[in-house]
Amino acid sequence: MACAAQLPAAQAGDAEQLAAMVNAWRAAPATCQGKQRPAVPLLTPRAVLSRFALRPGTILLAALDSAGYDPEVADAVNVEGPSDARSAFEALRESYCATLGSRRYRDIGAHRDGNDWTIVLAAPTPNPVTLLPDTAEAAQQVFQATNTARAAARQCGDTWMEAAPPLGWNPQLAEAAQAHSEDMAQQGYFAHKNKQGNEVPQRAEARGYRWRHIGENISRGQTSAQEAVAGWIDSPGHCRNLMNPNFTEIGVGVSIRQSRRPAAYWTQVFGAPR
Repeated sequence: MACAAQLPAAQAGDAEQLAAMVNAWRAAPATCQGKQRPAVPLLTPRAVLSRFALRPGTILLAALDSAGYDPEVADAVNVEGPSDARSAFEALRESYCATLGSRRYRDIGAHRDGNDWTIVLAAPTPNPVTLLPDTAEAAQQVFQATNTARAAARQCGDTWMEAAPPLGWNPQLAEAAQAHSEDMAQQGYFAHKNKQGNEVPQRAEARGYRWRHIGENISRGQTSAQEAVAGWIDSPGHCRNLMNPNFTEIGVGVSIRQSRRPAAYWTQVFGAPR
């Protein structure tokens, strides 16, 4: 990823037109990869995201951070060859419709360098300190939103998942989930495996939970329980965990990392006891 010094006015206008086409496409139901998708929220154009053209060997998140945009998530898509914004949009939509239509992003920028076109999609790291309720309340909201989601059949990637029975709250799983969220927040990592090498089976067993089935979803940066659950539903593997009828119990943990870049860490631990 590299910064362009300055865009000629005509190319900058074409880039703005390309970003507007993406928003117009998101605003209405559309077909993506042979499947219908509903309308999704519009993206906010950000000038800082329009400064970039893809270059080999660069790291998008680091480039955005250096430019003063603190990304919670970011992706870039690129196409070479089209001579106008409409042709560029059609080529990008054909190859990257799932990315262009994702709910993960809030902001957009587009860049044109000759016949090379780049779209950057991103969401800034939010400040959960001002947006989240008490973390225990947020965990209960995740619990409720999860059971609401399980009550309706849905597509999880390539897998159709039928509606599943509601989960019961389990204090041992909640302890395991809370401990992992706190550990990630305090030590500044984001992974299922902690710094000691333990994963969810070991963490649940350490709380005395004897499991027949066990699973975990984690997320970082969301500012509400509804946003966290929606993000898991939008991700095929997380969605399958959430909808799995083999799971009968759940615990949820939420912790906020207080730092220069505060972020909320969310953990769902699913289980079925022996």
